[in-house]
Amino acid sequence: MAAVLKHWREAATLILFASKVSSRSPASLTKSVNKIATDDHQQDINDLPAGTNDHFEVLMMKRSSKSKVMPNLHVFPGGVADDSDFSSRWLSVFQKLGKNMQKALFSKLTERSFEASPMFTRQRDPKFSVLPPDVAFRICAIREAFEESGVLLARPAGISKKHVEHLCAEANDENAGVMNTACAYDDSQVIRKWRDRVNQEPSQFLVMCLQLGLVPEIWCLHEWSNWLTPIEGAENRRRFDAVFYVCCIHHKQGVEQDLTETVKSMWASPSSLLSANFHHQLVLGPPQIYELARLLHFTSAQDLLEFLSMPGRARVERWFPVTAVCKDHILSLMPGDDLYPENPDQGSQLVLFFDESLEDLNKKHPKQHRRCFSFESKMFLPFFNIKPLLGHVGPEVNALKKLLPQTKL
Repeated sequence: MAAVLKHWREAATLILFASKVSSRSPASLTKSVNKIATDDHQQDINDLPAGTNDHFEVLMMKRSSKSKVMPNLHVFPGGVADDSDFSSRWLSVFQKLGKNMQKALFSKLTERSFEASPMFTRQRDPKFSVLPPDVAFRICAIREAFEESGVLLARPAGISKKHVEHLCAEANDENAGVMNTACAYDDSQVIRKWRDRVNQEPSQFLVMCLQLGLVPEIWCLHEWSNWLTPIEGAENRRRFDAVFYVCCIHHKQGVEQDLTETVKSMWASPSSLLSANFHHQLVLGPPQIYELARLLHFTSAQDLLEFLSMPGRARVERWFPVTAVCKDHILSLMPGDDLYPENPDQGSQLVLFFDESLEDLNKKHPKQHRRCFSFESKMFLPFFNIKPLLGHVGPEVNALKKLLPQTKL
């Protein structure tokens, strides 16, 4: 199989963002989707303390209580890669851009492959190696977002060709980022028909694109991070090596959860989502808290899009959290932290123990890239003071702390 290894499966996640004022739906869309059902009432997360500078929103989905992965948590859309995402038949789809444009696009998406994380460089079965992994995982992210939310990031081949030509010809132009904004396919009848088919059989996504002459907007997806699930508990726990992409969508779309894997959806600002998590109005997974905290650096969709278009931007590194326990905290250590082991065994459980308090550890080992769980506050918070890779940012810790309930400060 294309994306199944001994200890984990490979996956792709999509962080879809848009300007707060970009909705093509009725004015009530943002208000209605920002409400979170509780046992007794509905709470609008915009009523909670939040930052005032993040003028964009991201799409979040609430997983079903029956989900085998992160039940009841609010997450970004995404899921495991399917063999069909690596099918050589996708070449027929992308060659509709023109053979030269297809090659130029693939070349652009696979730049700096020498520094790519292992999920992009490892050897695969020859039949799954025709399509570059950088293309296949972007297809996976778009397909999973379509399955879970009904948002289809694909355009007719003729329109796609013009955008890819502009992207490849003017990649260094200061306005090129505008052309890197996705536009969702909006034929509701077609979406409903094919979404059901794709949910039943992922390979139908390829069939849909071939039959309708659509090209997935893989050029709009920017590599953002790579998380390898740590081992916490049973050895047979489901684990994933997941690449996270970010994508700016031109207009916020009305979202329809699939009511199987996902039961609720919303567009909301990063600060609103984090505040809602800290005020117990929703529950975010650890990667979601970390990634939303990174997004606090940006004030608008355009600001983030320009950052993503930075020339020479580094490829992502794999983040494999390692658990450590000290006197007063549980730590989830990340690469670059002074306490992170040099070569952790990613196939078995590893827990480090320290006799010191966190304060004493920080004095001895000042470089921090970690999440800390305080026995007193009962909260996991990220800390980051190392130099990020070029074109990347760590969590905006100071802005994050302002979102905490007053009793937690």
